[in-house]
Amino acid sequence: MKRRIFVILTALATITAITPVVSRAAVEPYFIAINDTLLEFSDDTMPYINGGDILIPVRVFEEKIPDDGGLKVYAIGSDKVEQLRLYQGIARYVDFTTTPGRAATRDQNGYALDWPPARRIDEKFYVPLKQVCGFFDLSYEIYNIRGDIIPAGQVQLIRIVSNAKINTPTFEGLNRNAIKEMYDRYYAPPEPSPSQPSLPTAPPAELEILPDYSKITVHLSFYDISAGSTEGILDLLEIQAAFGYKACFFVSYADIASDPGLVRKIAGSGHSIGINLPEGTYEEYLKTSALLFEAAKIKTVLVRPGREGRYDRRRLTDARARWLMVWEDYTEADFYDTLSGETITDAISREEGSRQNIMLSCSDGAASALPGIIFFLKQNGYAIERISETVKPVGR
Repeated sequence: MKRRIFVILTALATITAITPVVSRAAVEPYFIAINDTLLEFSDDTMPYINGGDILIPVRVFEEKIPDDGGLKVYAIGSDKVEQLRLYQGIARYVDFTTTPGRAATRDQNGYALDWPPARRIDEKFYVPLKQVCGFFDLSYEIYNIRGDIIPAGQVQLIRIVSNAKINTPTFEGLNRNAIKEMYDRYYAPPEPSPSQPSLPTAPPAELEILPDYSKITVHLSFYDISAGSTEGILDLLEIQAAFGYKACFFVSYADIASDPGLVRKIAGSGHSIGINLPEGTYEEYLKTSALLFEAAKIKTVLVRPGREGRYDRRRLTDARARWLMVWEDYTEADFYDTLSGETITDAISREEGSRQNIMLSCSDGAASALPGIIFFLKQNGYAIERISETVKPVGR
């Protein structure tokens, strides 16, 4: 990832339109994203393609970028010249002259840059994506949107990155519904004009009564933090923090011993910690609990029996273990780990009862499925409750 840089756009001065009209057919249907924000799919954000060069409307840089004094745009114009300056601070800038026949690009030292010329089309300025990103230490990638999101499978996503928290496949999964809705809205057939007779419509169908998912509480939990995708899962949960989506992470003795810093990071992010017991014994709990307190100053009575072998309930039901909160749904975790995100959300919607538990391993598959699961829970209004010592285990 290249160094952090922010982009701000100042108001553009009024410029006399002297640029020849360019066909709008040259504006290509691309989705544009800045860091972790998907921009509206509209003519104002789509790039202009000229001989294989991608030129981006300068206004896209102002979208969802913090005001931190980084990259700015200034335009001046007269009846003889049009000039656009893209600058960072006072010592680093690029000047674009867009006047037909006099197009030029120069850096702050006056040296000519061998860049595709900037364009002014339909009152919008376009600048070359590759060269601008390289000059100002931004990065970008062009990603083919999956065919199961947009059936045509030919629309791409341009993602400009300065300080993104998630990778592009995860970003695409998190925004899959928004991408489809924007695409369908943009290409929706126009409404018939009042002078044209409307086509006959079918009689209205009976309204479907949708279930009220807001009365269902979902507990989201994870285990096997050594699987390699825990950091990505934490980043995804942090992005959704505004919705109050917190989870419980069940950690084993081996997890704590191998990466105590990760355990502290999980707790510091506001998630609860439980103990994963591969052997399912009380002695194992005592040993793991002592190490957890040493590593993160955390005590917990939340435990999850191990997934290896058949769990014998009697091991944790003697007098010493009766005060433990046992979440013994490891078979359900095995079930969810074998499914795709869409299949998991379908299974969630079919579950009965007012409380459900979604337990996933911290695997690449879980990290890939999680954005779709979170979007489904958010869109359908499920109540999300973090597992804690005061929450009665599901099924009891």
